[in-house]
Amino acid sequence: MKLVNACQMRKIEQIAIQELGIPSILLMENASIRIAEHCLRYIKDISNPKVLIVCGSGNNGGDGFAIARHLYVKGIDTNILLACDTFSVKEDAAVNLLIVQKIGIPIELIKTAYNHTIDQSPLKISSSASGSLCGNELESYDLIVDAIFGTGLTRNIEGNVRQLIETINFYAKYVISVDIPSGVHSDTGRIMGCAVKANETITLGFPKTGTFLYPGAEYTGKIHIEDISIPDNLIDRIETKTHTLTESEAMDILPARKNRSNKGDFGRVLIFAGSNEMPGAAALACSAAYMTGCGLVCACVVKNTASVIHHWQREVVTRIVPDKNGTYCKDSLSVVFNNGKIEIGSLSDDIRCASVIVLGPGIGRSADVTEFVQELIINSNASLVLDADALFAISGNVNILKELKAPCVITPHPGEMSRLTNLSVPEILDDISDTAARFAKEYNTVTLLKDAHTVIANPDGEIFINTTGNNALSKAGTGDVLAGMIAGFTAQGVNVFKAGVLGAYFHGKACEEACLKKSNHGITASDIINNILIVMKR
Repeated sequence: MKLVNACQMRKIEQIAIQELGIPSILLMENASIRIAEHCLRYIKDISNPKVLIVCGSGNNGGDGFAIARHLYVKGIDTNILLACDTFSVKEDAAVNLLIVQKIGIPIELIKTAYNHTIDQSPLKISSSASGSLCGNELESYDLIVDAIFGTGLTRNIEGNVRQLIETINFYAKYVISVDIPSGVHSDTGRIMGCAVKANETITLGFPKTGTFLYPGAEYTGKIHIEDISIPDNLIDRIETKTHTLTESEAMDILPARKNRSNKGDFGRVLIFAGSNEMPGAAALACSAAYMTGCGLVCACVVKNTASVIHHWQREVVTRIVPDKNGTYCKDSLSVVFNNGKIEIGSLSDDIRCASVIVLGPGIGRSADVTEFVQELIINSNASLVLDADALFAISGNVNILKELKAPCVITPHPGEMSRLTNLSVPEILDDISDTAARFAKEYNTVTLLKDAHTVIANPDGEIFINTTGNNALSKAGTGDVLAGMIAGFTAQGVNVFKAGVLGAYFHGKACEEACLKKSNHGITASDIINNILIVMKR
């Protein structure tokens, strides 16, 4: 599903208005009808409901005025609070403001930080000098509709409007936001000083990027996408490279499985993971790769890790490699497994035959590990999934990614991304999509940047925002599972970008499924593995 930013949405509306001849006020009317339907649905079982529509001066406010009219003519006790100067309300919004004033809907105007002409208002509107309604008044409303700011907000919210929003967040029983919660930046999800925390957001025409990115996603509540008579194909007239994956789309790009096939048809995953201290990381990655459908998993691991894998997943082929203090070292690349004995030789055959290599989960951090990681990256011709400690190993020499011979996906969390970019974690979280996109382009590397809504960026600028999963993923081992899943999809012929998108999607869905059986507190990485097949089967 394609997502749009504010500029892209404006271009789509301009095409609809100028080329197709759809009047802008008709778009506003359609939007108000759709949102009024959601309002009526919410209040239908409430006796004598009271609704407050809080309106700004732009098109978002114009939607609010029209919503108020639709509710009022249905007999709903409806009031309007203007969070702007009436002289700043223009064009279609002004038309709808005049209508609601003429039909007698009560309107109150607050004095804002930008309002210097309140006493000259041509409308008969009462004024609240305090800057906002008091809390107990807000509590008297069963529903508050947030129509203050739309997608065009570019400055931080200040003054009495900020006080109003904070009061709404504290006292409101239920909030529906028009298009986007006021205060959420439509492109980045950044909070512009403050933001309305909605129970529902009715986004109009096409979904907005900022509602799917944190922290904005935390303010949207349930998102509904409503048609306002803009033809769907208009989104194809503009360049938009940001998406989120729907369930049907995910099922459509799952790799096909032929009836007449063998394990070689589904690829070979080579895994370098685990150490004496973290052997389970390798076992988790191996199991996840198998669960996603790859044909064969070969784990090149130290001896203790091999023992854990043998106990956990009997189908995994193991190559026991030399180690140094229980971790990988440069010598780990110079062995083969022959009749149960380790002999001097080369792993080049295994590396050459691999469809994809997973490198990093639980391998530890040391100068020897760093040397091993860099040596493998330079010499591998197979696609790579670089995770966890492999990212630590390259953080002092990120340019090594420019020496890659095959497609690669990296899977950092914000702390790991900070080491790779020298940006602070707050800087990364402030615009996670742009951070991932810039890194992907500079290093020609698919960048899966983990967050509550993970961002997967392709070097060509295409971005997917993953919305599956929940806070249960904040637990040891879940990243190892994700790395294995991405490798499993890649081995079956899915390119590393789509494999990252699929991996993140089904990783999150398996987490959600596991939580239904246990709880967000109690599930483990193993529970996620056990639910992969369930969510991929639907």
